[in-house]
Amino acid sequence: MKNDILHRLTAARPAHLDPNRPTPPPVREEELATVMTHPRATRKTRTAPRPRRVGRPLVSGLALATATAVAALAITDTAPEKPGAAPSATLGSGSQVLLAAASHVEQQPAGSSTYWYVEEHLGSLHKVPGKNYTVAVRTEQRYWTAAAKNKQWSQLLDLGARPATKADEAAWKADGSPTSWNLKGETVTYAGKGEIQHDAPGGTADVVPMGELPLRLLATLPTDEKALRKRLFTLVDKDYNAPERILDGIVVDTAVRLATTLPSTPALRAAAYRLLAAEPGVRSLGDVKDHTGRTGYAVALPSPHGPVEIRLIFDKSTGMPLGTETVATRGGDGVSKGEVQSYTTITSMKWTEKAPPFDTDTEDPGPISAPGEEPGVEPAS
Repeated sequence: MKNDILHRLTAARPAHLDPNRPTPPPVREEELATVMTHPRATRKTRTAPRPRRVGRPLVSGLALATATAVAALAITDTAPEKPGAAPSATLGSGSQVLLAAASHVEQQPAGSSTYWYVEEHLGSLHKVPGKNYTVAVRTEQRYWTAAAKNKQWSQLLDLGARPATKADEAAWKADGSPTSWNLKGETVTYAGKGEIQHDAPGGTADVVPMGELPLRLLATLPTDEKALRKRLFTLVDKDYNAPERILDGIVVDTAVRLATTLPSTPALRAAAYRLLAAEPGVRSLGDVKDHTGRTGYAVALPSPHGPVEIRLIFDKSTGMPLGTETVATRGGDGVSKGEVQSYTTITSMKWTEKAPPFDTDTEDPGPISAPGEEPGVEPAS
């Protein structure tokens, strides 16, 4: 499966989440997500190999310090709440929220077509040096997945940076409304740079996140949550020489992807929700609004990889995922406890017969659609 973008996300992770730092826990992946990713191990070596090729640096690596896949819901910045604030409403325990979402999502029509299309808006939050405001460095990721052929196409666009909240916007205006910022040695702009790259299967690199499932196996996964956990553990255990607690963490990461952006059937997505509902420490965040203003309910999961938690938000009527978020669970290195590190919002997710508008890799910007508009595919109803 093709996705060297995810390797580059690793290089863009914030320094305070670097697994090689002496103070954080020794193992750290990102989606999320970020969004901390590593090359997928081969079954022969059971260790993580180097990628076949590392392309030129992204136009703005900071734009990709987001993830995961996990990556994120952003609670709206309208008063009195701001991103990362604890919602006031509660909906019972986190397990109950996930189980309710599972009951809703398994009632959704299965759908089928040649390609599973997902569009995500990603953001990573950065304090502007010497100023009293934060900007969100934004990108858009588009995926076309042909699970039956075990193939994936992806496209990455730089959407530019914006003040993160209304309070940040006011401070930005007081600063003269600059249209570029230097963040940790990289310049990001308000306008953005458009397409950064697009990748097709069989290109010059083939790197996927740790624990990524071969797409052809999706149809073989059980839809009972206990059987699913056992099967996922067996799969990652074949690929990685790691302690059981690390393998359990990769299982959780994989379940999050099954629950969110992979072309899971409704029954499989519901099983992933129920698997996550059994995780220790899962808690309800109550009613929230995502970065686009959509209302849903959310849960938080302790991350198995470091001092962050993973937040998942679901549509209240369908149980379908709206996004994910990573939030710091301890302070340090200029980061406050409870601070949102990165987010994604899922802006489109559907089956389509329309093929991706490219079949080769490129590192040169080319014609693109407007943000939120899938090239060559009719708008979602």
